[in-house]
Amino acid sequence: MKFHWLLSSFLGVFLLTGAAEAARLQSWRFDASQNRLYFRTEGGVQPKAQLIFNPTRLVIDLPGTSLDRQSVNQPFSGAIESVRLGQFDDDTTRIVVELKDGYTIDPAQVKFRGISPSEWTVDLPTPVRAENPNPSSDPEAGVFSVEPLAPSEPSVEATVVQNVQVTGDGFLIRTTGGRPQINFQQSRALDIATLDIEGATLAPGLSSQQSQTNGKHGVERIEVRQLPTEPPMIRVTLRMNSSNTEWRASLSSLGGISLMPAGTRQSATPRRLTVDPPIRSSVSVPPPVDRTRNPMPLPRMTAGGGDLPQVSNSRSVVVIDPGHGGRDPGAVGIGGIQEKDIVLDISFQVARLLEQQGVQAVMSRTDDSEIDLEPRVSLAERLNATLFVSIHANAINMSRPDVNGIETYYFDNGLDLARTIHGSILQGTGADDRRVRQARFYVLRKTSMPSVLLEVGFVTGAEDAAKLSDPAYRSQMAASIARGILLYLQQR
Repeated sequence: MKFHWLLSSFLGVFLLTGAAEAARLQSWRFDASQNRLYFRTEGGVQPKAQLIFNPTRLVIDLPGTSLDRQSVNQPFSGAIESVRLGQFDDDTTRIVVELKDGYTIDPAQVKFRGISPSEWTVDLPTPVRAENPNPSSDPEAGVFSVEPLAPSEPSVEATVVQNVQVTGDGFLIRTTGGRPQINFQQSRALDIATLDIEGATLAPGLSSQQSQTNGKHGVERIEVRQLPTEPPMIRVTLRMNSSNTEWRASLSSLGGISLMPAGTRQSATPRRLTVDPPIRSSVSVPPPVDRTRNPMPLPRMTAGGGDLPQVSNSRSVVVIDPGHGGRDPGAVGIGGIQEKDIVLDISFQVARLLEQQGVQAVMSRTDDSEIDLEPRVSLAERLNATLFVSIHANAINMSRPDVNGIETYYFDNGLDLARTIHGSILQGTGADDRRVRQARFYVLRKTSMPSVLLEVGFVTGAEDAAKLSDPAYRSQMAASIARGILLYLQQR
């Protein structure tokens, strides 16, 4: 979930509003694929919860909390019908997770976790069909307590970002509270720099922002946003209008973080991710941790990907699912490369190679469009697809460029498919092996055919980001994926 704000072009000191007497609900989100609710308040809160029937809904009250907006009703597909927010009374904000008619959950499996007194996650079990259409009328039957946070050990005071200021030699990010823990990265092309402030939050009254800077110090735009991570993190991104200046970040004696040019590089080779245009072929276009070794011996591959296996059964239908798209870029990595672009290019090539071998390939998206998870699954089910292959790119904190490699996920009946494709990628690309793993991703749980989710590398990894930015490597990856799919079909 992203939060956006606007700054004045001057970027001067931001005036802060005083804190209200009651805590304020700052943000919330519901991850339908994981059945997880996340919310954050301006001040500490002790949630109260109960399960109410007819219709079945989980009611979470936040005492002493106000909602600075009108009521919210966010619909979802699946057994979770909607999430509603409203001001229950003058002193209580209420969050209601409503289930579809005929479904229920076990309240004993609802898990509240306090990250801090002001940040909570709520994990819901998978809804099931209600066996008893008329549940107990006992008013206490669905009431359950939320354990208060135990007193924590003395810790470092949290960092709070107050504002961003233009200085004579750069920019100053003014902070209060604890000593900032920072990680600074700049792309090889020097056109993007990112500063991550770990364990930091925005001051009350501020939200994520982006601003034009009128070219101050060669910077075209500054973006400041609160990342929805645990623990919290703020990311400051500088987007340059020239790409020959190296920047550095350091703690300032004025209280905060100083960003200043460190020097000029005479020449810099831009790193651009180029994506081939859509393939005009017969690809069908729809509307908008296991650690065992690969048991199937793989023939040797040549540098160009080798001859692809022949599949006698041309009736096979494989759904290729490029992750994310549109307003959802997925992971954003070193040099600003975006997951949605990388995986779309690879997916096009996989589909083309499968079609060349007589296998019908259907892509869940063929352009930069945003598609929810449920339509991706529905497409595969409607086509009665033979296989479902979702292609993604991985990410971790920018402070871990050492983490690289491929991971392959399955849930139920996709283990053999996962092993075969994973082994083919390892052999075809030489990528680091981060193993085949089991996971409860929505697209894996909800598809009835063998299905896998591929993570083709870390866009935040120094090695992987460079490879995934290279069209030749993406073609190599696509050939390896297609080869693994064909090998699996060949051996069915």
